[in-house]
Amino acid sequence: MPTIPPAYEATTLRDGVVSLGMHAFPRDALGDDTVVIKPDYIGICRADAKEVLGSRDVMEDRGPLFGHELVGTVSFSGARTAFHEGDIVTLNPNITPARTTGFAEYVFVRGAEEQLNQAVIQVPESGIRGQIWMPEPLACIVHALGKLLELAHLKSLHGKRVGIIGAGCSGLMFAMHARHLGASVSVFNRRKMRRIFAQEQGILAENEIHPLAEARDHRNEFDVVIVAPSIATAETLEVAAGMAVDGAVVFVYGGTRKGDTFPIGQVDVDTVRRREGIEPAEYRGKKLHIAGAYGCLREDYEEGFRLHAEHPDAFPLERLTSKVIGLHEFPQVIMAVAAEKEDYPGKVLIETAPHS
Repeated sequence: MPTIPPAYEATTLRDGVVSLGMHAFPRDALGDDTVVIKPDYIGICRADAKEVLGSRDVMEDRGPLFGHELVGTVSFSGARTAFHEGDIVTLNPNITPARTTGFAEYVFVRGAEEQLNQAVIQVPESGIRGQIWMPEPLACIVHALGKLLELAHLKSLHGKRVGIIGAGCSGLMFAMHARHLGASVSVFNRRKMRRIFAQEQGILAENEIHPLAEARDHRNEFDVVIVAPSIATAETLEVAAGMAVDGAVVFVYGGTRKGDTFPIGQVDVDTVRRREGIEPAEYRGKKLHIAGAYGCLREDYEEGFRLHAEHPDAFPLERLTSKVIGLHEFPQVIMAVAAEKEDYPGKVLIETAPHS
């Protein structure tokens, strides 16, 4: 039995307010079907800010995502799990809702052995805590592009022109992966600081990143348009449709809510995204396909680790980080981000304890 502290720090989200406090360590939760992870790093995702605002539809089979990006160490593994104390792991939040928030000193994940094997993923990179990056968002991008190829019946993206709306971490990872798959990429973003960040970090070349206002100058240009901002508004989808050539795929990755349709009344984009489907649509005389993807699987994590290990220059994921904070700073930071009083061009990471 590992050394168990009497109490630990964890955040609470209640009525739109995030607070950090001490909680009694739940010794009775250390069952045979439980894995306890002590996070070293936790990523802040736009979905976290949306949960603070209450603007995200929570799927019952997956539960809230508040605090789902992490890399940490197994501190307890039940007898019916395949893990060992000291394993470096990450989390797939799409498997079991029986888990606690990642914004804490300890995370409790419970489930049947097969569930845990899918939800808790061993990290093969021993040095990931020195060159930290978040495996979960990359796994989602790997899954999404794989699903795009499948739905569109494409063997590859070689020679395809891919337009991406949104230069947040997801948009930049889409650009990395699509480019690796042989596409030419053009990323469009409203805010200048994200465009500057992408260039200064060496993620995108000057001719690959553009102001969103210039999207109208790229009408009927792209074979695939990926909608990657945190909210896929009707306005953004209309911009994407304008950028697409006749016969193109508009791929919805950004957040949607029940009842969202595009073009107006034609395609239920929320259902298409969450059920990972594809539907025909017409927009200003063009025939398009609206498709989408949601979540990821264990094999997507494994492919993400392989891509980063074998192609580090193509996937400079460490460069996506723009700020590292302590857990005690998190409530103030996430509340400011949710209220749009603060913004960061790249990933904000929480470091639970400094590493030498």
